[in-house]
Amino acid sequence: MYSRRTRKEQLVVDKQRESGRVEQLIADALDKLAHYLDENRMIQLKSSVHTTSINCYVTKFKKWFYILKSRTDYFGKLSSLQFLMSANHNPEDFDKVYELLANEASKATFDWYVQYRTAYAFIGEEAYELFPPQITRKVWNDMKRTISKIGNNIYQIDDFTIECSVGELIGSFIVQQYKYKNIVEPRADDIVFDIGAYVGDTALWFSKTVGSQGEVYAFEPEPNNFAKLKTNIERNNITNVIPLQMALSETEGRTQIVGRGGVTAITQRGTNTTIEATTIDKFVKVNKVPKVDYIKMDVEGHELKVLKGAAETIQTYKPRLALSVYHRGDDLVELPKFLLALNPNYRFYLRHCTPIWVDTVLYAISVDNHS
Repeated sequence: MYSRRTRKEQLVVDKQRESGRVEQLIADALDKLAHYLDENRMIQLKSSVHTTSINCYVTKFKKWFYILKSRTDYFGKLSSLQFLMSANHNPEDFDKVYELLANEASKATFDWYVQYRTAYAFIGEEAYELFPPQITRKVWNDMKRTISKIGNNIYQIDDFTIECSVGELIGSFIVQQYKYKNIVEPRADDIVFDIGAYVGDTALWFSKTVGSQGEVYAFEPEPNNFAKLKTNIERNNITNVIPLQMALSETEGRTQIVGRGGVTAITQRGTNTTIEATTIDKFVKVNKVPKVDYIKMDVEGHELKVLKGAAETIQTYKPRLALSVYHRGDDLVELPKFLLALNPNYRFYLRHCTPIWVDTVLYAISVDNHS
């Protein structure tokens, strides 16, 4: 004979049935976060965590959050807050992304990402303690020790001499963050678009992979980064990388950029740096690029606009893609949605490539172009 549930127990069961995956992941993360805040006496945040509406604590959190602009994890908190608001407003859209992911490893990364970014919105880098990533700090530091330093910010790795930060070199050459092993990878003879090439670490890695018959178009708009990109190409006698100081977007024309180093974004606001912008579609036509096999993109939240300017190229050549999805709160939803509208045969994979909040990458490959 079955025992009957109390009304309270039934309400809990009904709520679990009604909740989607992302809603439940966020709720569980908030429970774990509340215990953490108790243990660490962070009373100023606890009252914001346990409320019936995420919107309520977002409103409270915003006031406290902007006091922390000077902290190193400010942009991570901002991005995580945007993610949390987006996931709360449209959890069913995020649930659909989970279902799109093509293997269990990607789905596990998705679950971790939702909970880590939820916690990060409140406690920044301490979210590592609650939801540690697959690549731990110890593993990352061990990888650092494998890279030879030969000068001021100059390193030797994989037969290259590169002026770059050691973290970027780990991502490009050791973790190899812009490929999903054995599934979404650059290949020999490929034509690669490296969009957001920074100082050339990814371009050099691609150059070795595609070989002498392949080409890498390395797009980098920021002047200082571009100068280092050219220097790194020249000091390594690379002949299959074409450096291009231009921005890519959904429209052509002159545009402005803001930021420095690896954090450079296109903006509509006035800055001192104006740069030429074009679309991938226009660039391919004007320069008679015969094909586009692989697109890597890390453009500080501008990814969707660049994809919109590549619609014809994507439909025609069905390139494999490796796209950063950690800048904007809704990138994880909007980027695969846009690609599927162009080509419903794309399949998706997800990977997080560092022990900190940056470098979550979405990979896409068309199943009818999987040879």
